[in-house]
Amino acid sequence: MSIKDNLNRVMTQKGLSQKKMAAQVGISNATLSLYLRGEYSGSIDNVEESISNYLAREEEKAKSRTVRISFVKTRLAKKCLSLIRDSHLDGDIGVLYGSAGLGKSMVLKHYASTYKDVLLIEADPGYTAKVLLQELCERLGESKRGNIHELTENCIKALLAKSATNGSGWLIAIDEAELLPYRALEVLRRIHDRAGVGVVLAGMPRLLLNLKGRMGEYAQLYSRVGMAIDIDAEKVKTDHDDFGAVLASLLPEDYECKPALYSSFHKAAKGNYRRLFKLARGVVRASEIDDQGLSPELVDEYANMLIH
Repeated sequence: MSIKDNLNRVMTQKGLSQKKMAAQVGISNATLSLYLRGEYSGSIDNVEESISNYLAREEEKAKSRTVRISFVKTRLAKKCLSLIRDSHLDGDIGVLYGSAGLGKSMVLKHYASTYKDVLLIEADPGYTAKVLLQELCERLGESKRGNIHELTENCIKALLAKSATNGSGWLIAIDEAELLPYRALEVLRRIHDRAGVGVVLAGMPRLLLNLKGRMGEYAQLYSRVGMAIDIDAEKVKTDHDDFGAVLASLLPEDYECKPALYSSFHKAAKGNYRRLFKLARGVVRASEIDDQGLSPELVDEYANMLIH
C-alpha cells in the first residue's frame, strides 16, 4: 500500500478532517491537499517523510499496551458518592478533604456524569467571588454582567427556576475548593440558603481551615456543613481492598498480579493513586521491551524515576 493510500486509510479510520490530519502530520492543510490530489510541486520526499513518521508513530501506538485511568467504585469512592448524593437530595453542604492524588476529582466527575442536575466547577487560583459567579451564570445560561449582588441574584433565580422545572434541587460541586477565597465561599453559602441547592466542596486539607477560619470566626459558614469526609483517614481503613481494585483496573487483563508484584506497586505508590497510575503506565510499556513481562524488579526500577 502506498504512503498516500495508507494516509487515506488512517484518516478514514480515525474520522479526521483533512485539516486535522495535516496538523497531526505537521504540514500545512494546503500542502496536504495538493499532495493528495497529486498536484504538489514542492519536495514530495519531504512531505512523505513527515507522513511516514506520523504513520510509524500511529502504528507503534496501536501495537503498544496502554494504561487508561478509569473510575473504580472502591469502598472509599462509594462512601464519597454517598455523601455527595445525600448533600444533593437534602440540599445540604458536604465536604471532601484530603491529600492530592486520592481520587476526589474522579468521584466528582463520576457523579456529575451520572446526574444531569449538577454544576461541576474546577476552581483555580484566579477564582474570586465574581469569577465564580460569572462561571455559574454562564453555566446556567444567565448574564455574566453586573456586580456581585446582581450576579448572585441571577444564579439564585436560575437555580430556583430549574429546580421548579425538574421537581428537585440542583447540586453545585466545586473541585480544588481550597483555592476559593472566603468571599467566594460566602457567596456559595448565600446561594445555598436562598436557592436550597446542595453544595459539595472538595479539596486539600486546608479547605477545612478556610471554612472554619483560623480562630473559628467563620461559624456562620462552617455550621452549615452537614457532613465531611477526611479522605486520608478513611483511606487507611479501606486501603488493601481499594488499592487492589484500582491496580487491577490499570493492568491489562492478561496480567496476573501476584502478591510480590502487588507489594511492589503498593510500596512504590505510597498510597497515592495518581502516583500509581504514572507508575503503572511506565511499567506496562517497559514490560513489552524484549517481552520481559511485569516483575517486582521492573516496578522498583520505575519507582526510582518518579519524583518523591
